[in-house]
Amino acid sequence: MVKIEKQEFSNACTEVLEILKYIKEEDLEKIPKFEIEILQKNENKNHEFIYNPNITMKEQKVSKLAKAIIATYFEKYIATEKQKQKIREQRMYDNSLIEERKSEEYKRDNLFNNNSHNIVSSNKTNELVKINNKKWYKILWEKINRLVMKLK
Repeated sequence: MVKIEKQEFSNACTEVLEILKYIKEEDLEKIPKFEIEILQKNENKNHEFIYNPNITMKEQKVSKLAKAIIATYFEKYIATEKQKQKIREQRMYDNSLIEERKSEEYKRDNLFNNNSHNIVSSNKTNELVKINNKKWYKILWEKINRLVMKLK
């Protein structure tokens, strides 16, 4: 489980509240009041964050945690059933790709065929670790962005 520091969470709350100012009123009303109250209670009033609705989220300095919160709100409260289904399908597809890579990497035959592990295979493993080191909320955010771009 990922441990989140209080400061990081407080900053993310501030960023999410600022971003929510720019979403449609009808979408904002779909988010329960208690969720907004949690954000307001935990926000860092000293954290300066300016959101520019004219540029994409990727181009702005939005924390990964704030993106994850926004993605969660979108999936839980705002997305249509069709969008939710696409998100689930994308998540299942991505998970199946990860499982395929794991099974290929750790095939029984491959594990015992090569008793002499050289530096090249060691580097290969390190590269995989770097690729899979993305946080779950970053992956979810990227998936939602792709879905939203496809739906436009």
